[in-house]
Amino acid sequence: MRVILLIAMCLILSSCETVRNIQNDERFSTVGSFELNPVQPNNYWYNGQSYEYNEYEIEITAGPGQAKIQWAGKIIGTTPFVYRFTGILDKDDYIKVRAIPMDGNLPAQEAMLRVRKELPRKIHFDLRSKQEANSI
Repeated sequence: MRVILLIAMCLILSSCETVRNIQNDERFSTVGSFELNPVQPNNYWYNGQSYEYNEYEIEITAGPGQAKIQWAGKIIGTTPFVYRFTGILDKDDYIKVRAIPMDGNLPAQEAMLRVRKELPRKIHFDLRSKQEANSI
């Protein structure tokens, strides 16, 4: 009985060490506990310095009416739409998101996203206001 118990404990402890070695290996990325590279679609991982995004979905809306959206200076779509962002961002980077209303009487709006955690899943521009966009 002791021999079986000893073998079982060795197997349990050695499998934990294997997982720990895989997670600490620079060739692999971790998301949550055990998901490994490549990063799954609509997800991200953080390695302590930067975030890698893979088709990360961000719902972008504006109102009243529609607006063209610029992401870091590039037009990416017209609201409402879901932006699928893929790329690597360093911690504390900034991304400028700008809404240009289709109604020329409304002012353009900007939002500065600071990468501290994951990017927001929703961004809404209230085009009647002179404030920055709300991210959720």
